[in-house]
Amino acid sequence: MRLVSHRALRLCGMMFIMMLSGLSGCLFVWEEEEFYPPMSLSPKPEIEMSRNTLESKSGDMIAFIPKGWTILEKDLHPASDVFAIIVDSTLTLGAVFSSIGSIPNMPKDNNERVNELMRFAIERHKQRSSNTIVQIGKGRSLSIGRRIFGMLEFAGADGLHTKAVVWQSKTGNHYECALVPLDLMGSRIPDDSVKSRILRSITSMIMF
Repeated sequence: MRLVSHRALRLCGMMFIMMLSGLSGCLFVWEEEEFYPPMSLSPKPEIEMSRNTLESKSGDMIAFIPKGWTILEKDLHPASDVFAIIVDSTLTLGAVFSSIGSIPNMPKDNNERVNELMRFAIERHKQRSSNTIVQIGKGRSLSIGRRIFGMLEFAGADGLHTKAVVWQSKTGNHYECALVPLDLMGSRIPDDSVKSRILRSITSMIMF
């Protein structure tokens, strides 16, 4: 496993603070009922995962992280609703885990519930909007066994695409994992297909 210097991680944390201040305040274009059809995913990750895990503050979900990735120190978190950030060894991708608040009157149907969660997550971003982010495509619900997630994608003014999944834990808490491209070390950012495999793999190893 390639070691990442403490200085580089500090730089990464500073970049997250700047990037997520825009990410958490973004503008999405969303039309009612415009979702892609639901999709089922394999419970097996598509990339190698480690035995290292992270968990939510309330302990109602845990996630395994990809092999070779590093968990950033908590003092590098850009906001109080962020409970974990992990970065790859080349500092080209980071995954930001955050709590997205409570949602009243959630539907009982699983697909409708995740659709409402995606709407809520987008409205949350809109309320913090700086008009620098636009939605790409539509939201889609993903099922992995009995676990249901919603997947979104959006891009900033720099054209870099962020992919995210949202879900509700068994205790009713709501979470988001955003896979954020990083332009820190001059390395080439992985292409869209690689990012999709990484996010699907992380998602398959989120337990709640």
